[in-house]
Amino acid sequence: MSRSAPFALLFLASGVFLGACATPVGYASGTSSLERDSLHRSTPAPTVESQARFVSHTVEADIALSPDRLLPWLVNVPLERVLPGTEQLAGIERTEALSPTWGSPGARRRVVLRDGNTSLEELLVVEEGRRFQYVVWNFTNSSRRAVQYAVGEFHFTPTETGTHLRWTYRFRGNGWPTEGFLESFVEEDFAGYMRVGMEHIQAEALRDLAPVTN
Repeated sequence: MSRSAPFALLFLASGVFLGACATPVGYASGTSSLERDSLHRSTPAPTVESQARFVSHTVEADIALSPDRLLPWLVNVPLERVLPGTEQLAGIERTEALSPTWGSPGARRRVVLRDGNTSLEELLVVEEGRRFQYVVWNFTNSSRRAVQYAVGEFHFTPTETGTHLRWTYRFRGNGWPTEGFLESFVEEDFAGYMRVGMEHIQAEALRDLAPVTN
């Protein structure tokens, strides 16, 4: 049994205390795909609570590309190229556009995992050459029992050889009784997911952007 399996089982057991877990927006029985898309476009994104308690993890790497080249590439690269997942956590299969374009604050898309579960993602901040931030919510998998929403952020610091990239994920939990489970999940399974993701970001960015030498 994988490490994430006991975590999911504990989520299911916590239903005794939490009551029925609310159906994610857009997935009520009888909702058509058009109605689902309309709901996913219109449902408000969570307000990031600056003073709230988050469970977070950070990974870092040095990449031999300048921030002004790396940031727009990373905002727009297909997620399935850089987030393949791990044995514990499903990778990304594709994203589905919910806004006319992607890349500016307010743009929104649906993220579809390889196990069929989904979430919504919206860009919150894009600062050229410095950072971008996004919020993820409306999870359909068991994580919704412990997570209200998550905030991801990439920081780009110029170095002599390129960029020092720092990626942080912060999870706004639901509190007791799932708080301890969430902490273990982020420190173990999600930390591994981010580490693999960062390795792919490094490799794919250099594949796309590094100059070709003869």
